[in-house]
Amino acid sequence: MNRWERTAKLAGCEYRAVTWTSNRRFDLKRRRRVADMSLEEMRLALLTSEVTGLPNRRAFDEAGPCPVIALCDLDGLKALNKHGYAVGDAILRANARALLDAEVEAYHDKGDEFLCRASDPDDLRVRLECARTILRHLSIQVHLASGGIRRIYGADFSYGIGPTLVDAESQLRSQKKEREARGEVARGQLCGISVSAEELRGEVLNADFPSRSVTFVTA
Repeated sequence: MNRWERTAKLAGCEYRAVTWTSNRRFDLKRRRRVADMSLEEMRLALLTSEVTGLPNRRAFDEAGPCPVIALCDLDGLKALNKHGYAVGDAILRANARALLDAEVEAYHDKGDEFLCRASDPDDLRVRLECARTILRHLSIQVHLASGGIRRIYGADFSYGIGPTLVDAESQLRSQKKEREARGEVARGQLCGISVSAEELRGEVLNADFPSRSVTFVTA
């Protein structure tokens, strides 16, 4: 079974869990001083998003022209950030992972926006829908520096596809309006996204999600 077949199988609702450890001070300590970096390390740092690990907007621009572009917008990031920026960062990383699992050439632009490049719009649409399915079925667990945890389920995103970034942005606005009309997304609100708070107890936590979605916690 190749990677695309495994991804398609996952999109068929085989649930799984993702755990993120949040400690911004620890992340800062891991960063290397510029003076200690090689030229290649500096180049990679300039072209990589610190939050998601994906190539950033500079990398997207330097990749040159592309026949098909997609612009993706994560649902409810502002509302999720009210639970702590660590929660928002975890959702961004989970979205990056879902895009990679669907084998999308993805870039993290800024905030809740992601860019994608492809040669075939129909193939890109299939892969983006697969990424949405993967993300919606992820149980995302965030370990907070305070010792508590947050569990998020049902994350999703909107997207638009076009030959240029302007066209992709127009299609994104159209899809968001359609989803708003169906009640799937609303500005500043969590529609279909659940966030629960738990204390870290060093045991298996069974989420109030589908039975196959279980997160393991290590004290």
